Amino acid sequence: MAHLQSLGLGDTEEGPPRSSPPPSSPPPPPKPSRQYLRKAFGQFIFLTLLLLSAGVGVLGGLIFVYSSDLPQIQQLMDYRPDVMTELYAADGTPIGSFALERRVIVTYDQIPKVLRDAILSVEDRNFESHWGIDVIRVVRAAMTDVLEWRRAQGASTLTMQLSRRLFLSPEKSWRRKFQEAILAIQIERHLTKPQIFTLYCNLIPLGHGNFGFAAAAQFYFGKRLDQLTLPEAALLGGLPRTPTGYSPLLYPERARLRRNQVLAAMRENGKISEARYRQARAAPLDLNIQRWTNTIAPYFVEDVRLFLEKKYGAETVHEKGLRVSTTLDVNLQRIAEQALQNGLRVYDKRHGWRGPETNILKNPPTNPDGARDLHAPRLAGGARSGPTRAWPRD
Repeated sequence: MAHLQSLGLGDTEEGPPRSSPPPSSPPPPPKPSRQYLRKAFGQFIFLTLLLLSAGVGVLGGLIFVYSSDLPQIQQLMDYRPDVMTELYAADGTPIGSFALERRVIVTYDQIPKVLRDAILSVEDRNFESHWGIDVIRVVRAAMTDVLEWRRAQGASTLTMQLSRRLFLSPEKSWRRKFQEAILAIQIERHLTKPQIFTLYCNLIPLGHGNFGFAAAAQFYFGKRLDQLTLPEAALLGGLPRTPTGYSPLLYPERARLRRNQVLAAMRENGKISEARYRQARAAPLDLNIQRWTNTIAPYFVEDVRLFLEKKYGAETVHEKGLRVSTTLDVNLQRIAEQALQNGLRVYDKRHGWRGPETNILKNPPTNPDGARDLHAPRLAGGARSGPTRAWPRD
């Protein structure tokens, strides 16, 4: 037994089981020292200041480069837009006009509130509060462009549009956009909001040779600005973005949809009620086109134009806005024109029917001596273009 116990095979005295030591857990990570945190914070501040300094330097360099060839603000103060030269009869009746840009200058007080609300609601609703650049609108437009992966929205304020119209080209580039922003800030610093808005309303092109809202109101509706209705003001307010594309003469349906967009913007901006919006949206375009043509004594008006150009120069006549009073009596002119028309009809009736008109392509006219008129056009195959002479019948 003792032998077995010595071999560890016999009975042994049982005692309490020995418990194995618990596994040791990893020691907690050492807490960062205050010195380490201070060092990391210092590096973060350094990198932030470095990036800000680099950004300020790049921005300063861009301003220096792109503003070196920009016009001075004094040129804006001296700017004079092209204005129509108007002719008046002896009694003050307008009988004609000459212009490269059809424009009627108005003051801020002559622009009705309904037109101001239409323009600002769709073009620049934060015009009264921004300083030339609408930062919120820029960020929103940039996010929309990135999400849709195209240039879906524009961010040009009304002041930026004015600077582009006055001094810059219409090219689409980052350089032009940056210059546009710089000029807009300068304009905001030197002009008041009413002055900026008035300049915009007098200069912006609105299609068919009309510049400014007063000229456009006369052309499209035959009205002054203070006579415009809500639908008419909304139609004009939607033209600046694309005057040709939204022309009610060329694309009536497109113009109507654009007008309704302006009305919706006015409703969202709190300028009109829901009832007025629905009523204006259902209104027809109701155009009353007044073309800039000389219908009274056109030959007399042309003779006056030639005289003025000879005396003052073509640039003065077509750009400086002369007011010319003539000796024409409108009533006598109409009587004379009616007498001429009556006389021509009597003359034609007295001579009777003189046969059908001659086809000058098949039977070329001849000179009084019987020779063929060499200036007459020929048939296809020996075609020649040129003026056609007319000779009186025997």
